[in-house]
Amino acid sequence: MTSVPHSRPIRPWRRGLRRALGTERNELARPEDRARSRAGLLAAVATGLALVLGATVAWSDFDSAEHRVAAASSRLHHLDALLLTATSTTADRTTAMTAQYRAAATWTYPAGQQRTGTVDLSHRARAGATVEVWADDTGRPTAAPPSTADLVFNAVIVGVLAVGLLFVLIASGLGLRLRSLDHRADIAWQRAWAELEPVWTGRAARHPGTDGPSSS
Repeated sequence: MTSVPHSRPIRPWRRGLRRALGTERNELARPEDRARSRAGLLAAVATGLALVLGATVAWSDFDSAEHRVAAASSRLHHLDALLLTATSTTADRTTAMTAQYRAAATWTYPAGQQRTGTVDLSHRARAGATVEVWADDTGRPTAAPPSTADLVFNAVIVGVLAVGLLFVLIASGLGLRLRSLDHRADIAWQRAWAELEPVWTGRAARHPGTDGPSSS
């Protein structure tokens, strides 16, 4: 008794790829089916390109932001300040996301010049405590430069937004193309059924010369 060899089933994605490339041997495949496979393949390629483009946009945003921060940081100075009052909660947190507390403080900058003003802090502190603040070349307190983690987070957000926008465009284009192909397939099916139905139901035999397909 000989065993009959079993052919390995073709995976759906391979069948779709062969159909899209026109190498599938299937006489039942309609032109609309091949066009649908090509649309899916094009959408897959476009999705891969969108991911690459999103990563490129994110890296470009990070690189440019890093250069801007480096240029700005060269004019900033990290100082120690002495708090004259205890910290209080800020009423407006829109100017600096990390600045939640404020207090009067004194510090020295430039060298030998004692300055007094209000500084923003991210934590509570008592009067007399020494805290770290940032000041510009004139000695005025300013916000700390963004950290590398902040730059990375912002770049990732920009990249995700770019990829999301491209995904929406790809999905919309694919949906419109598939809807158009479905409409074409429906019209072709109705036309074929109009020719086949009289013969299949026997109406052409009962009423010769009326409903059946014309013969030459």
